[in-house]
Amino acid sequence: MSRSGRKPSKLATVSAPRQNLQPPSIVPHRKKSVRLTLWPLVAATFFMVSGGTYGTEDIVHGAGYGKAILILLLTPILWSLPTAFMIGELSSALPFEGGYYAWVHRAMGRFWGFQEAWLSLVASIFDMAIYPTLFVAYLTRLFPWFSQGHRGVIVGLAVVVVCALLNIAGVRVVSTTSLWLFFVLSAPFAFMVVLAPFKYGALLHAVTTPTTSRVDLIGGLLIAMWNYMGWDNASTIATEVERPQRTIPGLCWRR
Repeated sequence: MSRSGRKPSKLATVSAPRQNLQPPSIVPHRKKSVRLTLWPLVAATFFMVSGGTYGTEDIVHGAGYGKAILILLLTPILWSLPTAFMIGELSSALPFEGGYYAWVHRAMGRFWGFQEAWLSLVASIFDMAIYPTLFVAYLTRLFPWFSQGHRGVIVGLAVVVVCALLNIAGVRVVSTTSLWLFFVLSAPFAFMVVLAPFKYGALLHAVTTPTTSRVDLIGGLLIAMWNYMGWDNASTIATEVERPQRTIPGLCWRR
């Protein structure tokens, strides 16, 4: 019975919202998803782009010390910086799953979006095969034992399996591992930079063994361009970045 003394109609009774009798304290809370912050994103992009100066020895062999240093200094400015700014702007404006595939699909339609995805997949198959090979090449330089038999193949396969498991483990494991590996791989170069002033002229009369490298100046430039490319890969994880509108542009200034 209402306060006015009239009985409420059936329509009012049926349409009235039902009260939730469940206490708010037992409503399950949604777990906050893991997001990449700035420095884990910097470390992940570092490995997407180059992972260090590994693989650039042929630039020195083909172009010489002076030209090699010039190439390594100018290539990031003329080649990487415009690409990084473009990726940072598009990733912050359109942080979609799939990154550059989503951009092409949105701008040019399904056909060219499919072409972009297919060509990127084919390119990554050949590009990803370089890194286990480089790892085995450096390892056999330090420990020739791994060059005997099929040991190098086994090591390369182990590298692929470990990297696949890290990606399957999720973004938290990938970001933490990338951050620690970033410091570990950068430590030798930082150590050499600190010691260089105290060892000036130590290798003035050093003689190197003849090399069989046939890389010329153009070849050295292409190697440098390959070593500084891959910024677009960072766009594929834009949806997993915390506040991508601020974090991704900050990445472009810190990488």
